[in-house]
Amino acid sequence: MSAVGEAFIKAIGKPDPSANNGVRFSRPSFHAAWSALQPEVGAGWYLNRFLYLFGEELAALEPCLDAWSFLVPPNPDRMIVGRNAYGMLLVVENASTAGADRVFVLDPTQVVYWTEPDLGWGNLLGYWMANRKIPGFFDTGLYDTWVKENDAYPEVEDILGLKAPLPLGGKLETSNVQLENIIEYYQSTAPVYAKALEQLKSKRGS
Repeated sequence: MSAVGEAFIKAIGKPDPSANNGVRFSRPSFHAAWSALQPEVGAGWYLNRFLYLFGEELAALEPCLDAWSFLVPPNPDRMIVGRNAYGMLLVVENASTAGADRVFVLDPTQVVYWTEPDLGWGNLLGYWMANRKIPGFFDTGLYDTWVKENDAYPEVEDILGLKAPLPLGGKLETSNVQLENIIEYYQSTAPVYAKALEQLKSKRGS
């Protein structure tokens, strides 16, 4: 097993249940590297179904990015490679362009779309995920409580959606979450959050 695969599995574990691979790169170098690594790390559910990574069902979540166009600029060369139970999405941008790829995080709990200069596909698994460096993405506390209280797991199309995001006074507690269809959640919150962000910007600029 490769060092990257070993580090990833040590931190995240193996998929349970597993899913079909949905990550496909047109860029030859990325395709070759992923073809070798994918059998090691798998695809599907991880961390007691808190994370859904690399599975083919992720392609259907593209409408989430479209709905939040107030944060996410259009890009024909992007791919969703993961999500957590709160609806945070991992998005590879510009994967077909050498030296231009970046991994962005769309975080509905904070209402931000962010990246770091060194956060790319090449080090996503072996560094950012193996060391759990993505803020909030691995925080299972609220999820574990919800699963225990409800004796159920969200399905791939569901999330524990925050009724109020953290910047608007919401908290990571069970009273502030409800089971939502992930696409409908992004679509329904888009106009509300876009307006709220504009109002916050206006206040800061005044």
